[in-house]
Amino acid sequence: MRNRNLAFKKLETLEATLTTLLQIVNRQSPIETYKVNIGKAQGLVEDLKDMVEREPMSPSELNKLK
Repeated sequence: MRNRNLAFKKLETLEATLTTLLQIVNRQSPIETYKVNIGKAQGLVEDLKDMVEREPMSPSELNKLK
């Protein structure tokens, strides 16, 4: 994977966002705070999906598709 470090950093950010969401629930924070962090998490998931889609498939992955 060409952008392994970038993908790993985005995964760490996603993990931190999920931890924040858990803290929001535990503190019963306003729903708007929860929605903002869910939006961040969804954006990170989309970024990671795009990164994976841009990567070329290996021959073994291509064989599994057939």
